[in-house]
Amino acid sequence: METKTNDSSVWPYVVLGSAVGGALGYLFVTESGRKFRRSLTDPDEMSNNMEGVRSFVQSKAQVVTDQVHGALNKAKYAIEEGQLAYHEAEHHYQSRFRQIQSKNNQIAGNVHKAVDNLNRTALTVEQSVMDPMSELAALYRGLERGIRAVFGGGWRSAQEPRRNEGPVPIYRDTRIVGD
Repeated sequence: METKTNDSSVWPYVVLGSAVGGALGYLFVTESGRKFRRSLTDPDEMSNNMEGVRSFVQSKAQVVTDQVHGALNKAKYAIEEGQLAYHEAEHHYQSRFRQIQSKNNQIAGNVHKAVDNLNRTALTVEQSVMDPMSELAALYRGLERGIRAVFGGGWRSAQEPRRNEGPVPIYRDTRIVGD
């Protein structure tokens, strides 16, 4: 019978045999394997080992729990600090906004006062300078027309339109040149 070494049906048996041989070698040749065998055959030792495993797992679980709580507390502290910084920044910017708004209102108030003062000044100038000047001009026009009427300007009807002839001398020479 001819054996094929490259056949794919042989490899699972080789792997299984290697695993079983390795496990038996561990249990019977090494010191830790002998202790494991004794713990399986002796129920008291097995319960002690189980208790040791339980306390080991419990201590490691406590360490992991403490680390998780520490990380959560750090995250909570970081969030609280972030919220505090946010609120402080918000109050700072609101305060700055109120200061700017106050300055803006103050500037607007000053502009309004300046405009009011300018209006009052213009009214004062109008009343103290322009009104007397227009009264003086009206008085001059009235005197001029009265003098013209008296000294030869002739009499015009109120219905007759007035022409702007410019300044009229008080005295007119009625002689025509060449007469």
